[in-house]
Amino acid sequence: MNPNLFFRTGGVMPLTHLSFADDFIIFSNGSIRNVQKLFRFLENFQNISGLTFNKTKSSFFTAKSISTSRIHSIERKIGLMINSLPMKYLGTPLFKGRKRSFLFDDIFTTIQKKFILWAFNYLSHGGRLILIKHVLCCIPIFLLHTVASTINVSKRLEVFFNKFLWGSKAGSNTILLGSWKNCFGTMEEGKLGFKTIQDMAHTFNHKLRFNFRAKKSLWAKFMVSKYCGMKHPLNCSFKLGDSPNWKRLCNIKWEAEEFIQWGLGCGNIYFWQDK
Repeated sequence: MNPNLFFRTGGVMPLTHLSFADDFIIFSNGSIRNVQKLFRFLENFQNISGLTFNKTKSSFFTAKSISTSRIHSIERKIGLMINSLPMKYLGTPLFKGRKRSFLFDDIFTTIQKKFILWAFNYLSHGGRLILIKHVLCCIPIFLLHTVASTINVSKRLEVFFNKFLWGSKAGSNTILLGSWKNCFGTMEEGKLGFKTIQDMAHTFNHKLRFNFRAKKSLWAKFMVSKYCGMKHPLNCSFKLGDSPNWKRLCNIKWEAEEFIQWGLGCGNIYFWQDK
């Protein structure tokens, strides 16, 4: 792609596009001329490959500094409608600013559908236990990899799980024979083997930090280039306006570094250190 079309990333490694399955996000600067060049490139690609993109399912986003007149000009030139954040991309919300509880509404909708489909009257407590561990607790896993849930969302999920465990039906009240805090924990502790949502999110914070320190993926290299530069990651901290994932990495760094040992002189050699 023409370097003139690159999105301005503040001097770090250029980021032009993300591609997963058949979904694309293309980054570009906002000048009318460069946007037209980008779409001429896409038109040439369509003519040569025979593949086309669906304009009715496509949209574009702009920074706040882009004027309304330029936005209208872009809409006329490329035939796409402007959209705004937050949006869903591969099941993950893309947003700017603070996390809001409504970003996780799809998880609750999915869980409620499961409740409706399952016949509670024909499930023993052991059956519900298995479904919670291996089905319900797996639903938010993909999202927790990328976005840390809020405490409020975690508590709401655990209330759902606890009600299901004790046989509560949709729209009805059931006597709960125990609180969720008495359920999570290992079998050796006399608990039921559940993990709290916050514990799961904390585990994924460690995994995110581990992948960041390995510097093998494009994401890790970009994060190091954007937020660390020539500094060691342990000497870097977040500031107002930084991405939520960078804040996650900074908040977990001292705890995570206790489990990561790097080979002397070999920055790409790593292993877990037994405690």
